[in-house]
Amino acid sequence: MECGKHTLVTHIAVLHHSSALLVKYSTGHDGQPGWFLPNDDLHHLEHPDQAAKRILKEHVDIEDATLKLVEVESFVGNNETWHLIFDYLAFPRTMKVSTGPTVSDAKWFEIDKLPSAEEFAHHGWGKSVLLKHALAKAQPAATA
Repeated sequence: MECGKHTLVTHIAVLHHSSALLVKYSTGHDGQPGWFLPNDDLHHLEHPDQAAKRILKEHVDIEDATLKLVEVESFVGNNETWHLIFDYLAFPRTMKVSTGPTVSDAKWFEIDKLPSAEEFAHHGWGKSVLLKHALAKAQPAATA
């Protein structure tokens, strides 16, 4: 079910210790080249948590990960629809991934050695989201 007024997206920063997983989508994903955080539109009536699990499984074959919703973003996108973006952190047990049919490449990067913003889709948006949420969350929890 297509909606011309709203765009609902789940966006996932996948972290394993000091590394982040980035993907490149096959031609046509948002019409953008470059690195992305795994993401996709929500299916009709799909809960964002379920979308995050689906995206991890379908795009990079990750089934065992702890997920945490960290922010909901709202803005008018380039296509003039209202965007509601559900930003998640995912912590998989392993770094083993395999690409799904819509993903042309998936690669782990050390967080301090990420590609430049120009190498990301949407003018570096994924990198800014990753740095905004992941750096603080990637640190081990303080011991009590």
